This record gives sequence, C-alpha cells and structure tokens, in this order.
Amino acid sequence: MGDKSRLSPEQPFPADLAPLEDSQVEILNSKIHRQLDTEYTTDHEPDPETESRYEELRAELDYRAADHQLPVDGRDAFATSAQEPKDKTSA
Repeated sequence: MGDKSRLSPEQPFPADLAPLEDSQVEILNSKIHRQLDTEYTTDHEPDPETESRYEELRAELDYRAADHQLPVDGRDAFATSAQEPKDKTSA
C-alpha cells in the first residue's frame, strides 16, 4: 500500500474535475502538493504527470474561486456567456 496522503503518477486521477465537489478537489490538491514535495525531495524535480495534475487542479480551483457557475453543457459555454455591449444607436 502507498501513502494515502499522496497521489502518485501511477494512481488513477479523475478525467474531469468539474463534477467533483469542492472538498474532493481540495483533497486531490492536497495529495498532489504532498506528492510534489516528495518528488522534489527524492528526485529533485517533479514527475511530468504530477506537474500536469497540479496545473489542472490549480486551474479548477481558480475557476471555482472566481465563483463561476458550471454551465449545464460544459465549460465552453462560459466563454460565450459574456454579453456584448448593446449598440444604443440601432435599438
């Protein structure tokens, strides 16, 4: 058995973080940070998979911290949800 406080690159990682609850994402983030600490200590550099997971978690946490609500049909809808300013002269 491995250390339950870390998530090694060989262990499964969710393909999509969006449906996870905040607490689940925060736990994954903690485990990845602990794994990074271990890799820096033992190998003096992070495993590319761990680094990729860290970046994905950071982006997800930043997204959630910005208080965005997840669109029903995926994140792509967020990019198109910004409203264009209305042209008052053509109304």
